[in-house]
Formats: sequence, structure tokens, C-alpha cells
Amino acid sequence: MSNRQNVMILPRFNEPAIEMEDKKEYIVKCSTLFKEHLNLIQALKENDGEPIPVILNPLALCLFSKEEFIEAADEYLQGMLMGNKEEKEKWVRIYSQWLNWEKKLSEAYKTLMDDGKAIIIPTALNSIPLTHYRTTIGVEVQVKISIGIFKEYLGHEPEFFWLPQAAYLPGIDLYLLKEGIKASFISSFSCKFSEKENEEADILHSPRGLKLIPVSSKILQSNAGGSIEPIALDDDGQKLLGVAALPVKDWLTAPSTLARIGFGYMGMEEQLPIMKDAEMKNLRKIHGMEEKLEELSVAKDINAAGFKQLTREFIAAIQGMSESFLDDSAFNRTASIMMGGDMEDHFFHHRKKVNPLPSDELLEIPGSKKSAQIADKQDAVLILSWEYPPNIIGGLSRHVYDLANNLVKKGKQVHVLTARSKDAVAYETLEGVTIHRVHPLHPYEENFFKWVFDLNQSFVQYAHELISQEKITHIHAHDWIVSTSAIKLKEFYSLPLITTIHATEHGRNQGIYTELQQKIHREEQLLVAASDHLIVCSEHMKEEVRSLFTFDAPIEVIPNGVELERLGQMTTDQSIEEGRPYFFSIGRMVHEKGFETLIRAASLLKRDGHMVSFIIAGKGPMLDHYRQLVKNENLDDMVFFPGFISDEKRNGYLKSCLAVIFPSLYEPFGIVALEAMAFRKAVVASETGGLKSIVKHEKTGLLFQPDNDSDLYEVLLSLLHDPLKSERLGEFGLKMAESMFSWERIADQTLHVYEDVLLQTKVEGLR
Repeated sequence: MSNRQNVMILPRFNEPAIEMEDKKEYIVKCSTLFKEHLNLIQALKENDGEPIPVILNPLALCLFSKEEFIEAADEYLQGMLMGNKEEKEKWVRIYSQWLNWEKKLSEAYKTLMDDGKAIIIPTALNSIPLTHYRTTIGVEVQVKISIGIFKEYLGHEPEFFWLPQAAYLPGIDLYLLKEGIKASFISSFSCKFSEKENEEADILHSPRGLKLIPVSSKILQSNAGGSIEPIALDDDGQKLLGVAALPVKDWLTAPSTLARIGFGYMGMEEQLPIMKDAEMKNLRKIHGMEEKLEELSVAKDINAAGFKQLTREFIAAIQGMSESFLDDSAFNRTASIMMGGDMEDHFFHHRKKVNPLPSDELLEIPGSKKSAQIADKQDAVLILSWEYPPNIIGGLSRHVYDLANNLVKKGKQVHVLTARSKDAVAYETLEGVTIHRVHPLHPYEENFFKWVFDLNQSFVQYAHELISQEKITHIHAHDWIVSTSAIKLKEFYSLPLITTIHATEHGRNQGIYTELQQKIHREEQLLVAASDHLIVCSEHMKEEVRSLFTFDAPIEVIPNGVELERLGQMTTDQSIEEGRPYFFSIGRMVHEKGFETLIRAASLLKRDGHMVSFIIAGKGPMLDHYRQLVKNENLDDMVFFPGFISDEKRNGYLKSCLAVIFPSLYEPFGIVALEAMAFRKAVVASETGGLKSIVKHEKTGLLFQPDNDSDLYEVLLSLLHDPLKSERLGEFGLKMAESMFSWERIADQTLHVYEDVLLQTKVEGLR
């Protein structure tokens, strides 16, 4: 047989009988089903071209291994051998194949797949569109169990999944992606009216990455006569959409375009109803069974055997549904027996005999049952951050610490998963925040990017255990270093992901120049694209993120905050003994912090006879370079680099200084600028990034042009000439910080984002 690449086979008997109350009737049904599949298998064996897609309900694979089915098939074949003399040679050959298949049609389909003659595509266990189930467990029963049976009997990982009637709704993609499915099918009508980035593309993909292949009913065949015929193009010569236009081998590799696909199904273009009116009336019973399943899945001391039988009754009730009636009596009676605890009931054992498929081994539904202990716990957020006290590299650590503490004050349950530093304990609860610290898989890895990868692997491994014990409802990631773990956990558990972008690699370096920077930029893009909501600290940062990345998520500006009250009440034992007034600056010793500008401005002041000191605190890779620069400029008696200092010493410097200087070339926000305001100190800052959002020139501080030492010199000179000016600016700065940047307000804004994301998740029916 020649290649028929624009054909898909949908066998008519794709919802096999699984109940056997009447054995004689059951044998007849099995015999009919065997003939249908035997015809199809023989036709597929003749295929010598592209593998032909066949949509198959995996329940049939279960049935093929049942003694009753094998008995019926054997009886049919024996009859054909004895009674069909003209075709005896044919039936001898078929019977020989039957023996080679070990009398299991599942082996025949497996051989067809292995030989490249067919692609078997699993579908839902029942024909009700997945769009019409109400609960997570209702969809999971149809998808997870189907795929589990497929893997068990065919030994292949399915890449495609057929949705009944190609009915699709946003959110269904999550269930499929979670089970490893790469592509599904939608109606050509849905494709036509979806919102696409590229209108010319043949294949779409959802925002979460599931490929969606448009398909027309014209390319579906039921294989009624045991032959496979090609499908012609439309009468007007237009190509058929989707699979009709693409060889099977190109389905996964062909370019696809991002699209927003609404509700749709095959037949919608002809205004055919997705379900008949009489069938729609049965939905109330289906939803009732779903809700009972979900209720019992989290019940205390659940009986595993009872729950599995209840799942079978759910499948069987829908399967046996007629147009006008659905018999849920067996389901309801089994549920009552479970709740009553009488698992020795005669009815229960009778139902296990007459309704045994799928088998117990195939009815494990990972993640569908949470223990009552977890169900009773408070909803919690999992915060992922590679920095957290005492591990302090930059401002990220302090931000996450203050945010977590203030979320707890608002009643939020918070778990922080972070890297473990040398002196930190692995697990502790501080101020109500539960902190989990882990080492990377290879903590002494010298390659930074590999170290980050190893850290994320450790995060994922640890989070699996944490999520099994705690009621984590959403993830909050901070910056690109945690991107891999954030994305994996989001996809695996279908948890909404909120991401705060504190800075970008492009911004830190004023461009992307090296291979490492390119890798980091790609990680940032992946994280941003996977997020359900983005948070940035300033309008400047919002525009930067929008200009650098492609994403669909809403983006919210929530400024960084500072514990104003705590800082204002702080006392210090540090005595800062400086013989003359001094300016203070603090930050990581890296190029983007702009400390070279400050050193050059100090040189100008010294040249003009202004003997004032500069204390620049912090550590980083350029510390030795700056110290050498100070020495070269003969500023040893004027500019001092004490290195890393404690919070107590920092507060001492803040209390006693003339003003605080932030000469950054790039600064998304700047928490320390707010902390300086809490000490009623004037802030002198470069007019860049988030700093210009905090500092209003001549009102709450003073601004100068980035990398302009002359401009900074003039600003500092104005403070030296008017000592009261710093005090006035400091008072106004404190008032602004109190109104705009308190952590209480920032925690409230963050909680609003959480609530919006969780509400949207529920609306989409993803959990």
C-alpha cells in the first residue's frame, strides 16, 4: 500500500465494553471488537510509507489481555480456519501471526509502531469532551490513566494525545504537558479563529508550549471496510489545514506559532452541538461523580482498593451512558460502601469481578490524592532565591528577607528555599518564615554556570519532598539563577509562577557581549516567558524588561522597601571617629556601581582644597582595583575602603555621615538609598534606573549625571557650602520613604499579585 500521509484512523469501536454482567453478550462484543481491530491491523501491515496515525482508546489494550477476549478471538479465528476453505491460506497466516503476538492484539500494535507502519495516539478513556469535566481529578482520570495504560502495554512514551472531538479549552494543555505529551489536535475552525503571531503557520502552540495541530474531519476515517484510502483536497483546490498538509514526520519538527486559542471543537464550524441535549442532561451526574471522587481522594484513612474500584465505576458509568440516561447507581453504592468502611460487602466484590478494568496496578494517580494533613494546612508560597541571610552577596538577600517577614506578618505562610552557605543551618524558622537551605549537587564546582545548574537540581529534588508535605499553592522566583527549578516545579505541579526581576544581564553590562552573558540572558528569557505574573521595582525596570524579553504575563511595578521603623529605632555601639566630615557609600565592588566616578570626584575636591573623607564599604571583584586606584591618585588620606561591614557598623556610618552617595551606572532600584533616608540623610545619586524614581532633585536628595565626576563634584560642593541642606533633604526623604516604600505596603501589593494569580488559575481550571 502506498503512503497515505493525510489520513488519520479513528476506529468506530473506540470505547470498548469493559463490563461483563452477561458473559454471553460480552463474548459477542469481544468478537466484534476483535474483527474490527484485526481488519485495521491487517490494513496497517500493508503500509510501506509514512506511519499512519491511529487514534486508540487504551482501554482496548487492557481488554486485549483479558481471558474472555482472547477466548472470543480464538474462537472466531478457529471458525474462519474451519469454515472458509477459499481463504484458508490467508487465515492460516493470520492465525500464525496471532500466535506470534502471544494472542494479544496489543503486541500487534506495538509491532506496527516498532516497524514504523503506524503511530498509535492515545485518547481519553471516555468520549465526553475534556472541556466538560468540572474537576482536576475528572480530567486526570481521563488523561493520566490513559497514558499510563498506553506506556504499560505498548512500551512507548506517547508524544501525541487525541482530545475527544478535538475539543480544546485553555488549561487543558497543562494536563497534557504534565504527562509528557508534546502535541495534540484542534479543529481547523479553532485554528482559523485563534489569535496567532504568524498567520501563515500551519501548526500552533499554546503559551505553555504544547503544539496544537489543526485537523479537519475530512481526514478522519473509521476504517469501516478494512481499507485505507487517500483524502482529496477541497473542491476549490484549497489545501486542508494541519495534518492534511503535513507529513507525519514533520508534525513535531515543523515551525509553530504562538497562539491564543479559545474554546472550540470539531463540528463547531457547521454549528453542530458538541453534545446532544439529552447527553448534556447527564453532565450533572458526571459532575456529581467527579466531586465525590475528589472528596474521597483526600479523605482520612482512604481505602486504596475501594478508591480504585470507585474510579473504575466512574469510567464505566460514563462509558455505558446512552443519549438519555446515565446509570450512576454502581458508583454511588461503591462510594457509600467506602464511606461506611464495609469493604467486605458482597456488592463490592461482585463489582470487582464484573468491572475489573483497568487493573489495580494501572490506577495509581500520582498527585490526585493529598493527605488530609496537607489538605488541612494553610496555603503557602514557596519563595526561590539563591541569596538569603546569612548568605548576603547583594541587595537581593535583604529584599527577600524583608518581603518574607512582612508577608508572614500579613498572615501568609512562607517557605524560602535557598542556597546553604558555610555557617548556615539547613532548616530553621525565623520570625515565622520557614527557611530551607540546600547545597548544590557539586558544591565545589568552579564553573559558575554548572554550579547554578547543580543548585537548581538540588532545589527541584528538595522541593518534591517539601510539596508532598506542605500545601504549596504558588511559587515566587527571584532572578534568573533559580529559573530552571522555578520552571520545572511550575510545569510538574501546575503551580502558578510569579517572578520578581531585580536586574538584567543586559542592564548590568550595558549590553550582551560574552558567551556567559548570552547564556544568562537566555535563562532570563525562559524565566520571564514561563511566568504567570512579573514584578519589577521601578517604571524604568518595567520598560527595560519589556524591551529585552518576549512574554505574555502581566507586569507589576512594586518598589523595593525598607524597614523604616526598625532602622529609625536602631542604636549602635560603633563609634565612628573621623577627624573630619565624611560622605558614605556602600555597594558591591563591581563596575556598574560606578565607584570610579566617586574616586575621580574626590580627587577634584582634594585638588581644590576641600579635605573631606569618603568611606566606601562593600566587597566584590573590583575592590583591590579601587584600592590601587586610590593609591595611584594619592587619595590614601581621603578615600577608605573598609570592605564588607556588619549591619551595625553600616548603621553607625549612616548616622554620622554628611550624606550618602550612590554613583551607579546601572541601578534597578537601590534599597540602601531608602535605608539612608530612614536615617534622615541626604541621598546623592546618579540619575539612572530606579534611583531617579526615589530621589527627587533638590527635594528628597540630589541627582547628577552617571559617570560624570564634574557633575558629582558640583553637587557635593553644594552640601559642603550649606551643611543644613543635607538635613533638610533628609527630612523630606524620610517622609517620602514612609509614604511610598514601607515594607508593609509592599507586602500588601505583593499579596494582591498572589491573589490575582491564584484567582486566574482557578478561573482557568488548572488546579
